Amino acid sequence: MRILIPVIGFGRAGGYRVLSELANHWMTLGATVDFLVDARSDAPYFPTRAGIRRFGRDGLETAADARPAPFAAHGNAASIYLGMWRALRRLAPRYDVVLANHSLTAWPVALAPSPARGRRGRVYYIQAYEPDYFAGERGWRARVLQLLSGASYRLPLRRVVNAPIYLDYRGIRATDWIPPGMDDALFTRRPTLPGSARGEPWTIGIIGRREPAKGTADALAAFERLAARRPDARLRVAYGNLPEGWSHPRAEVVVPANDRELAAYYRSLDIMLAPGTLQLGAAHYPVLEAMASGVAVVTTGYLPAAPDNAWLVPVHAPDAIAAAIEDIMHTPPDVLAARLDRAAAAVEGFTWRAVAGRFLELLRQDA
Repeated sequence: MRILIPVIGFGRAGGYRVLSELANHWMTLGATVDFLVDARSDAPYFPTRAGIRRFGRDGLETAADARPAPFAAHGNAASIYLGMWRALRRLAPRYDVVLANHSLTAWPVALAPSPARGRRGRVYYIQAYEPDYFAGERGWRARVLQLLSGASYRLPLRRVVNAPIYLDYRGIRATDWIPPGMDDALFTRRPTLPGSARGEPWTIGIIGRREPAKGTADALAAFERLAARRPDARLRVAYGNLPEGWSHPRAEVVVPANDRELAAYYRSLDIMLAPGTLQLGAAHYPVLEAMASGVAVVTTGYLPAAPDNAWLVPVHAPDAIAAAIEDIMHTPPDVLAARLDRAAAAVEGFTWRAVAGRFLELLRQDA
């Protein structure tokens, strides 16, 4: 099986981790995998064993360019996609599967020749309903991108989504779903129950994000309410990205330098907050990784959280978040342990070995 993955450029977002890990595990399973990327892109942030084929504006292969990453400047967008399409015209027939993974890479893939195994080899792996994210931006470029991303779901590509919610979500129609995976050797369960060390403060965590839909503001408001009546509560914000002027004497910012430090961050927590507001039911790494780490999770409802393995709250509800945290603090140890056991069981199907194996089998069956 020969797989080509065109990308806008390599970045630090979770979607790029998914692609790198899939590529690594597919190669372990015997596939040949290459990324196709503009010459101006940075090197991969997430390590990959896959080949990296870089193209210039003419679509011909070239060495890496020292200029800034192309996706950082909207003005370069036209040259990126034109170069990608030209490269795919030449390369796509040499692969069994060409995997689009973003609404804007879907267009060059759809307009390029079919892979060696025909049209079913043109696959679109949908990791989110992207028009929602462009809708939150201002300006005419955002409106154009919103339209293009929405229209991408009608292109003649085989659609595979990453959560059941997207099988029939707005303009998306798909029959198969493959979730993102997790490194179960890295994200391991903390040795003690949350709050089990008497006399120690309860440590609450969030992944700081500037996008309003990620719910950082709601999590901070919940912590302020909780801290006013619980002197034993403290907050650890990963990566910062706090609102301008926000601070609290019992809050700290930590910046994990890599996945190993991120895993250690999760295990330092008692409770993880993930109160996003969009596309509830989608896969969400903070929920998945925190559940694997033996941390109690409060979320608005992201995969794989459920009422029996996490604490679910409404969107935009800081009071409900604070109440859920206090409920966790007052839960008897045996009841808390049972819920965390169910969380651990829920993430077993999300290991990279399981996810990559199911995805490759899906590609082999129909490509």
